[in-house]
Parts: sequence; structure tokens; C-alpha cells
Amino acid sequence: MRQQVLFYLKIFAGIYVMALGIATITVPTYFSNILGLLSVMSYILSLIPGILKVILPSAKKNTVLIALLKHRRFLGVAAFMLALNHGALQFIKENINLLESSTYIHYFQGLTMMVIMTILAATSSDESVKAFKKNWKKIHKLTYLIIFLLPWHIVDKMSNHWTFVTPIALLLSTILLSLFLFRFYKERQATIAKYLS
Repeated sequence: MRQQVLFYLKIFAGIYVMALGIATITVPTYFSNILGLLSVMSYILSLIPGILKVILPSAKKNTVLIALLKHRRFLGVAAFMLALNHGALQFIKENINLLESSTYIHYFQGLTMMVIMTILAATSSDESVKAFKKNWKKIHKLTYLIIFLLPWHIVDKMSNHWTFVTPIALLLSTILLSLFLFRFYKERQATIAKYLS
């Protein structure tokens, strides 16, 4: 398992270095947006199995969902690495100054999501599960904040300059939010029914 994790980390570190290299010789705008979309897609693929298991209990035996569930940590780390590339390219493109306090207000959603994803990526190993025990699940519930921040981030940052990637990312993040809210509703209904019986 450890070798597999290191292998995936090497792949994503390579993607990061390659993205920064390409950004120096091309216009980083579209490349950054594509990396953002790929990050959204990886993130959704990491969450979909857990959401669909609650919404559609019959989907538990679906081979695609089983495969996604088996590799969800790697998909989450992939989402983190792609988001890191996206953020780094945005910093280059926008000449963002981290010493200005207005930066943290303007880029609140993106920076918050990156902090959360950093925590999740850093704690997505078997060693972390053993070390944190019950708290590991609590830490990884932070991912649900990203579900709400993601559509807001896309609309806020792309409001005046949509690209071909923007509607796709917005649609996917809105579908994820809707599925998550439906899952929450179903879990709440099950809890109420259990309490009443």
C-alpha cells in the first residue's frame, strides 16, 4: 500500500511540475481552468460512491462504484494536486500578493478549499487512520464544506469571464451539491423514522 501511495504521489508531483513548466511557456488561463475542472471531476469521483450508497442502496454492488470506492483516497489526492496546480497558476496569472489582507477576502473560497484539501490529503493514508482513530472520520467530514464552497467559488471567480470550462464545472458542482443535500435528507428521514419507531 505504501509503495502504491508513493507511486501516486510521484505521478501527481510530476503533474504539478509539468503544469508549472507549461505555464511558463503558454498562457496559463485556459490551462489553469482545465486543471480546475479536472480537480472538480476527481473530487466528485471521490465522493460519489459514498453519496450514491445512501441515495441508491442497490448501487452498492455496481462495479464502477466499487472501483471508485476502492480508489477514493487516490482520487482525493489527485483532486488536491490538480487544485494545487490550478491555484499556483492563478497566483502566477493574477500576480496575487499574499501579504495584502484583501487577498484573503477576495480568494476566501479557494484558499479555504485548499486548506481543507491539504488537511485531507495529508491525512489520507492508512497510518493517519490508525493514528487519529475515531477523529479521522471527523477530520474527513471537512470535505463536506468544499461541496458548498465549490459552486460559490466558480460563480464568484468566473462571473465576468466565463470560458468553455466554466459551465461544465458549475454544472458538475451543482449536481454534487444537489446529490449531497438529497443524501442528507434521506439520512435525516431514516433517523426520524428510527426515532419514531
